[in-house]
Amino acid sequence: MEFINITIAQLNFRVGDLEGNLKKIADAWTSQDHLTHIVVFPELALTGYPPQDLFHSIGFLKECRKKLEELIEFSKRLNSFTVVGTPYYEGDLYNSLVLIGRGKLLGVYHKTFLPNYSVFDEKRYFRKGEKPFMVSLNGVKLGFSVCEDIWHPDGWERFYALCGAEVLININASPYYVGKYQFRESFLKARAQDNLAYVVYANLVGGQDDLVFDGRSLIIDPEGRLIFRASAFEEMVKTVSLPLEKVKSKRLMDLRLREKRVDCPSFLELQDERALPYLEGGVERDLAEEEEIYRALELGLRDYFFKLGFKKAVVGISGGIDSALTACLAVDALGKENVVGVFMPSPFTSEESKKYAFELAENLGIELLVCPIDELFNTYRRLFESEEISLAEENIQSRIRANILFYLSNKHHWLVLSTSNKSESAVGYTTIYGDMAGGFAPIKDVYKTMVYRLARYRNYIKPDIPEGLFVRPPTAELRPNQTDQDTLPPYELLDQILGLYIEEGLSKEEIVRRGFDRAVVEKVLDMLRKAEYKRKQAPLGTKISKRSFNGDWRMPVINFWKG
Repeated sequence: MEFINITIAQLNFRVGDLEGNLKKIADAWTSQDHLTHIVVFPELALTGYPPQDLFHSIGFLKECRKKLEELIEFSKRLNSFTVVGTPYYEGDLYNSLVLIGRGKLLGVYHKTFLPNYSVFDEKRYFRKGEKPFMVSLNGVKLGFSVCEDIWHPDGWERFYALCGAEVLININASPYYVGKYQFRESFLKARAQDNLAYVVYANLVGGQDDLVFDGRSLIIDPEGRLIFRASAFEEMVKTVSLPLEKVKSKRLMDLRLREKRVDCPSFLELQDERALPYLEGGVERDLAEEEEIYRALELGLRDYFFKLGFKKAVVGISGGIDSALTACLAVDALGKENVVGVFMPSPFTSEESKKYAFELAENLGIELLVCPIDELFNTYRRLFESEEISLAEENIQSRIRANILFYLSNKHHWLVLSTSNKSESAVGYTTIYGDMAGGFAPIKDVYKTMVYRLARYRNYIKPDIPEGLFVRPPTAELRPNQTDQDTLPPYELLDQILGLYIEEGLSKEEIVRRGFDRAVVEKVLDMLRKAEYKRKQAPLGTKISKRSFNGDWRMPVINFWKG
């Protein structure tokens, strides 16, 4: 056989929607049946990812098996084969890949390496697999694995190659964070080159809770060159032809696979005698960092909103950069007709903030409600006979605003979007049950310096954010003449220290050795430690960093360590 046609179905599945996911699989498979030999779907496509403790429900697992049987029955209508990720229960539970075709379950592979770090908790649910799975389709040898298996240099890929496999198929649900894609592509190229084989990498796309999956499925040839890359953050179904001569030629010239012998099990023999067209791949463009992050945040918000069935989102518009970026994300993700802004001036709100809030709403084309909080604020002050403006008076303004937003949420079934960013959340410069509060926090994992970069990127696309917001000193406007730098180091300095400690895991002493002032470092880390109780009560927000405050950061609330 001169080539084999493989389809990657990079799709957005919904957790627990077994009926909907089954239909999506069937529709995509049907659409490509006349073009392809085999259609490849992502990890746990049947259930959506991650189902978490749904895996502890026998009823859920029985329904998964029922849907799998329906897919097997459906396959009688088609000529091609398919690979689908699904939980597989047989006395114990496995994270599995199944091969289906022509009315039969042809084979099952169980994931071998179960990740148990960061957002993953697979050892809680699954037993590890111990056996390889190989197929010969029209004489083309294929080896199969699931997600984490291919991340390990000592995974099944080398075994498959030594057994003669020319195509290595790996299905994934690999969540996004900044920089992960570059690493992922580099080691997949190494797997292809080391094993002198095609690597077919099918990844999930879409948002689920705080996770977002970027897609960017790949096919890499034996020389380590991309011949196909799917779009980032979008669904895509694409069939690509893999010429086998390239593998055979490389293996004649490169002797490494001849040096070791393994005991190979027999290949499952399959045939598909149809004459199919030869189809080129295509490599979607790389994204600049700001565009990549913005699109990740946009997709995470969109799927959270629509999958939960909300009709509109409501966001407090303060006249500051955080609420401006949040409003832009909401409009781009949900449509301007589905976004309502609320401007809630206090006695300390400047005319400048009012001007920027109204200008932003007009530029975005969203409805803007105006709800002054002066009277409510003064009621609290009279109640407690307060003459001064202390921290309590500052924070009650933020909590009054949160109450207004949640009143509107309850009244109209709107989703409240928090505008709190990662820098503020890290050091506790945010009001619990105030500006922290929300049903979702789109920029929760975005440092303040990146907020400005994303806002500038968004204005490059369409200049909706008033230019004055890029130069005015950041301020919460909770007392006269307040700025953030009354309490915090400059954000350029703060974010560097936080990044070194949180993302890179450096100690206090290591950060000081990098040239940072000891007193500033100690102040920042002390604020970080003391704010843990607030972060434990914050809403979900899309993860874009390697170590977000959602599932990646697991610090005790009561913590006396100061290193």
